[in-house]
Amino acid sequence: MSKTRYYLEQCIPEMDDLVEKGLFTKNEVSLIMKKRTDFEHRLNSRGSSINDYVKYIDYETNVNKLRAKRCKRILQAKKTNSLSDWSIQQRIGFIYQRGTNKFPQDLKFWAMYLNYMKARGNQTSYKKIHNIYNQLLKLHPTNVDIWISCAKYEYEVHANFKSCRNIFQNGLKFNPDIPKLWYEYIKFELNFITKLINRRKVMGLINEREQELDMLNEQKNTETNDEDKSHVQVPSTGDSMKDKLNELPEADINVLGNAETNPALRGDIALTIFDVCMKTLGKHYINKHKGYYAISDAKMNSELNKEALSYLFDQSIKYIQLFDEFPDLERDHLINHILQFWKNDMYDLSLRKDLPELYLKTVLIDTTLNIRYMPVDELDIDQLQLSVKKHFAYVSKLDSSLIKSLKSQYSAYLQDNYLKKMNAEDDPRYKILDLIVKKL
Repeated sequence: MSKTRYYLEQCIPEMDDLVEKGLFTKNEVSLIMKKRTDFEHRLNSRGSSINDYVKYIDYETNVNKLRAKRCKRILQAKKTNSLSDWSIQQRIGFIYQRGTNKFPQDLKFWAMYLNYMKARGNQTSYKKIHNIYNQLLKLHPTNVDIWISCAKYEYEVHANFKSCRNIFQNGLKFNPDIPKLWYEYIKFELNFITKLINRRKVMGLINEREQELDMLNEQKNTETNDEDKSHVQVPSTGDSMKDKLNELPEADINVLGNAETNPALRGDIALTIFDVCMKTLGKHYINKHKGYYAISDAKMNSELNKEALSYLFDQSIKYIQLFDEFPDLERDHLINHILQFWKNDMYDLSLRKDLPELYLKTVLIDTTLNIRYMPVDELDIDQLQLSVKKHFAYVSKLDSSLIKSLKSQYSAYLQDNYLKKMNAEDDPRYKILDLIVKKL
C-alpha cells in the first residue's frame, strides 16, 4: 500500500497543472486518479503480470494523446513549459522500467521499452538508452539480436562507428559461434567503408589532410552534450575469454587515402573479419558436434570435418551474396578473396578432392566473375571470351566425372543471364553467344 500511495502522490502536482491550464476538469482528473489507483494496486500485487504493465502504459498513452489534442485546441499557439507537458511521458518510461525490473526475462517488453524511448527522439538522452542496453546485455549476453540492435543504434542513429565496432567485437566474445552476428558485423564494415567513400566523392576530399579534418569534424558531431557521456558497459566474460578473437581489427583503423594506397578502403577490414569468422565458426562447429559420434576414429573425424567444411562453405556463399549488394566497392576483389580462401586445405581436406560438388560451385563463380556484374545490354564480347577461356582452362584440369556437370552449369548460366534476354534478330552478340553455348 505504501508504494501505491507514494506513486499516486507524485501525480498530484501534474493533475493540478492540468486543471489550472483548463485541459481537464476536476471530475476528469478524479477519474484518471481512480484508474491509476487500480493499476498501481495491480502492479504491486503478487499476482501481477506483464500484461498489467502493458495495459497501464496503453492507458497513460491515451491520456497523453488526449492532453496533446486539447493543448492544440485550447492553448493553440501558446507555448507552455510546465509539469504536465512531460510528466506523463516520464511516467510511461517509469512504468516500463518497473516492468523490466519485475520481468527481466520478457524480451518483448524490453523491446517495447526501447522503441518507446527511441521514438521520443531528443526528449530521451543518449545516456538513458545506453543504460537500458547495459541492463539488457548484462541479463542476456548470449542474445545476439540485442547486440545487433545496440550496434545499429550506435551507427545508424549516432554515426558512432567506433562504438559500433566495439559492440560487435564484444558481442562476438560472448557469441563466437553465432553466424548471424559475424554476418551483421561484416555488413556494418562494408556499409561504413561505402558511406565513407561516397562522402569523400561528394565533398571532393582527395588528399589525406582534407580527409583527416573531415573525420575529426564528423567525430565532434557524434558527441552528445551529456557531461557524463555513457558507453555500453560490457559484462565480463571471465578469464577464459581473455584474448579471444584478438585477430579482429582495432577500433581506430587508418582509413585515409584511396583504394589504391589503403587496402582498408577496398573492404579488407571485412575480409579480415571473414577469415577470423571461418576459423572460429569451424572450430566451434567441430567441438559442438564431436559428442554426436559415439566412437572417435579417423573415419568419423573425416566425416565430421567434411560436415564442418560444408557448413563453412554455405556461410561463405552468403557473404558472396552480401558483397553483391555493394556496387560502390570492388566486389570482384571481395569475392576473389573467398575463392582464394577455398583453394587452401582445411582440416586436412580440400574441396577439389573431398567435396567436388562444392568445388564446382567455386569454379563457376570464378569463371563468371569478370562478367558477374554486367547486365545483358552491357555484356562485352571480349570479357565474355575471357570467361570462356577460363572455363576451358578448368575443364582441362578436371576429372572427367566433373566436366559434364561444369559444362551444364556454365551453359545454363550464360543462357539464363544473357542468351534468353537477347533479341535473336537484332542483337549481333546473340549468334556469337549461341555458338559458344553450343560448343561447350
